[in-house]
Amino acid sequence: MMLGFEGMIGTYEQRNVANFKNDVFEIDTSLVTDRAIPYETAVAHKNFRNGNWIVLGWRETKEEAQKFHDEMVKYFCEHEKEITSIKDVWENIEYERKDD
Repeated sequence: MMLGFEGMIGTYEQRNVANFKNDVFEIDTSLVTDRAIPYETAVAHKNFRNGNWIVLGWRETKEEAQKFHDEMVKYFCEHEKEITSIKDVWENIEYERKDD
């Protein structure tokens, strides 16, 4: 589940578009109320940023957000071992992989 921000409208369950989780990473897409573009997709990966959330992108509509979410899940599932860095678009920081 994405970070809970005070002032968000509705519960996580009401705002959530999609969530995927396995033993290595979680990808979550939800409606956010603290951005101009309302749908945010983020990843929490055990080998990046100590498992904390990294924002992958925003989308204007729920349909676009679902499509982006599905693309990110497919990409991370197919290329997980090859990914060496992930850019947080919110912080504009590139996080390097740190394997255990």
